[in-house]
Amino acid sequence: MYVFKKMPLARTVALMAILAGASASQMAMASQDALLERLMERGVLTQQDVDELRAESQADQAATQQPTRSDGLQYEPQEGLQQDDANVQVRRFGVETADGSDRFRIRGRLMLDAAHLDDNLDTTDDHRVGEGNLGNTGTIIRRARLGALGLFHDNWEWQLEVDFRDEEVRFANAYIAYLMDNGRLAFGHFKEPFSLESSTSSRRISFLERATPIDAYRPSRNLGVMYETLQPDWYGAIGVFGGDGVGRDREVSEGYALSGRASIAPVNEDNAFVHLGVSGNYRKNARNEDDEEYSDVRMRSRLGTRAIDGRIIGRRDMEAVSDYTTTNLEFAAGHGPFSVQAEYIRQDLSRDVNDPNFSTGEVDSMTMDGWYAQAGVFLTGESRNYRAFSGDFGRVTPHRPFNPSQGHWGAFELLGRYATADHTDHHAPRGKQQVDHWTLGLNWYLQPEIIAKFNVMYIDAEAGDESLEDGVKEWDSWVLGARLQYEF
Repeated sequence: MYVFKKMPLARTVALMAILAGASASQMAMASQDALLERLMERGVLTQQDVDELRAESQADQAATQQPTRSDGLQYEPQEGLQQDDANVQVRRFGVETADGSDRFRIRGRLMLDAAHLDDNLDTTDDHRVGEGNLGNTGTIIRRARLGALGLFHDNWEWQLEVDFRDEEVRFANAYIAYLMDNGRLAFGHFKEPFSLESSTSSRRISFLERATPIDAYRPSRNLGVMYETLQPDWYGAIGVFGGDGVGRDREVSEGYALSGRASIAPVNEDNAFVHLGVSGNYRKNARNEDDEEYSDVRMRSRLGTRAIDGRIIGRRDMEAVSDYTTTNLEFAAGHGPFSVQAEYIRQDLSRDVNDPNFSTGEVDSMTMDGWYAQAGVFLTGESRNYRAFSGDFGRVTPHRPFNPSQGHWGAFELLGRYATADHTDHHAPRGKQQVDHWTLGLNWYLQPEIIAKFNVMYIDAEAGDESLEDGVKEWDSWVLGARLQYEF
């Protein structure tokens, strides 16, 4: 028996199993203790051999959990690993303990955009600084995100996700949340709860970009604390937020926001849904205490694609804004492959007449608003994945994922959208804009993780221009946009 005492436990047990006639599947199912007992019953091992092997195993396990420092301090890099039974998933890579109480997952997304603009002479917003007209064509990595998320001790959820865009690295989600039976309390950096279109992930929106008024007036991601419900047929969220937590200026008081959203699904069946929602957001603007002036407020929307970066809303920021309130109404419905969606958004801004940037004769308050409506149909019979518990849309899975050898070509969705935004109540003539934005879209779902999108857009707009006799510049343009997106 000398040979067995000189081998590591795993190799010893494996050899004993072979000698005893055990198959690999039997080894996988049997515990080490049970296998040692069988070997002893068959006379391969004695009781003394079994006792010595068990003692070695316990000593090895204890050694892996001991700190390597001689002073016994178990700070994190020195803390030993604990052996847990784990389940590993390859596609959408994740690891979880056998009981599901601890989970870890890596995820990411990549969106590659290209666009063509047919009339760059009229669709310019750069003439005031002498930069010339917009380019006719462009390509861009619209989003490249990499993140990790997980669950530990059953009730604690976390996520850390960064966005590599415009030669910068920005935080997307960075938070920790405590899960309760019917809700979750989150702390960190994430979206303020607002709007159906805004709450739906960029991976799941119907077109290349969100509708013009939502894109322009919705709140962004900020640092805050938020409670949201987990209910099957309705959703509610309320939160308090500061700024984005990036690029702090010690002379600036960042302000704060109160944000809330609620939605209900009076119809929520396998092949039909109806969604009704409302959102509200109040923000006290950031203020430079040294200069005694409020930060400029930027509400901006582009041509329906970032590959050609022309602004149709937000050609000039709003100055001397002390606070503003944004409200939103939501509607969506679907039956089988058909769906419709619409929202109305309004923003009321108050200006401080004592601000250094406030000029005599300017308005002391402003109101901007807009709405959109869209409809779509899956030509291959799929349905939009409506999620009443979060009041948004999830992933679409093709009935026949792309596989030409089997005659499968994925799913196809045809869409149309009209959006309008009235941004004419601006304090500066050049900041006044009004936009009508028409979009026809075709989405090709090759796999649940791979989507190609094609948009044809017509934009009819006018903007303030003091250089013209009537003070108004009118223009219209066609834009072609495409995207290939992949997530893992």
